[in-house]
This record gives sequence, structure tokens and C-alpha cells, in this order.
Amino acid sequence: EWKIPPRNVAPARLTLSQMRFDLQSALVDPDSRVLVNYDRKALGQLGGGHFSPLGAYHAPTDSFLIMDVAKYKYPPVWVGVETLWEA
Repeated sequence: EWKIPPRNVAPARLTLSQMRFDLQSALVDPDSRVLVNYDRKALGQLGGGHFSPLGAYHAPTDSFLIMDVAKYKYPPVWVGVETLWEA
């Protein structure tokens, strides 16, 4: 049985720095998984709101790897933290 405590994040209460820290922390935790809900349009894609898992963080470029669940349409993509924040 999986015990998954969801974490709902209120955008008005979350800073960019806190989002980065929380996502980085979850990605290195072997018991955590990260799903993000974002607006595809902010990434130059067609569509609207979309859920995808995050696969990694790249510190030199301050980017997260979005592992798109609709890979037939969009391959995984590195997205800068500020772009992800806006999305």
C-alpha cells in the first residue's frame, strides 16, 4: 500500500526560491515523486493546463527536466526555473 501525502501549494504564498528548494529536495529524496501542473502555452506548446513528472534538476542552467506524459506529442524538455514558475 502506498502512502502518498500530497502537497498542495498555494501560488500566492510560494516564492520562486522556495519552489526551487522544494523541488530540488524532493528530486533527491528516493521516496518522493514530483508532479507539476503547468500551462503548456508558457513553454510554447499547444494546449492549456497539463500535469507531468519532473525528472531532474540541472544546477548550472537552473533548469528542471519535464518528463512529459504525452511523449508522442512533446519530448522531455529542460525548462528554466523562472519559466516553470511562470507556467
